Amino acid sequence: MKPSNLFFKINNLIRSFEKFILTYGIIALAALTVGNVISRRAFNYSWTFTEEISQFILVILTFMGISYAIRVGRHIRMSAFYDLMNETAQRIMMIIVSLVTSLILFYLAYHAGLYVLETKHFGRVTPTLMVPFYLIIIWAPIGLFLGGVQYILTFIKNIKGDEAWLSYEEKSDYKDFDVDLPPTDN
Repeated sequence: MKPSNLFFKINNLIRSFEKFILTYGIIALAALTVGNVISRRAFNYSWTFTEEISQFILVILTFMGISYAIRVGRHIRMSAFYDLMNETAQRIMMIIVSLVTSLILFYLAYHAGLYVLETKHFGRVTPTLMVPFYLIIIWAPIGLFLGGVQYILTFIKNIKGDEAWLSYEEKSDYKDFDVDLPPTDN
């Protein structure tokens, strides 16, 4: 198997994992919230674990969302100066930004990993369900690391190519959206 084929298979596996976590996490969060509201209104009984599980899911969604947002080029970016640059300057800027950002994300993933190990060592648990806390926060270093990987891929794509890329999969250009505006009185 060629290294490039292996890379594409691994990248597709990670993309599928991200989509699975994000899709079913949002569904679970919605079902949990709606279920608790129905239980409270219909049976006058609130699920005590709802808030804690919702927090778990939000942590997971937040950190897995980092990697996915970078992958599809939907992260927040400050583009005022970038949009004024020519394509070569944009590509150079993306090379610098993606490399620096990946290094920052790897650094944060390292320290988040140390925090997870420290939390595991002290045996901290959640108050209601008594779940080991490290099982929840382990998603922080995972998401940060995967985000760093996405920026490294963006860095490589911009080094090898002659166009600016926001991510390994998304070119650096704005999509045109048709917007129907209401008529003005002018």
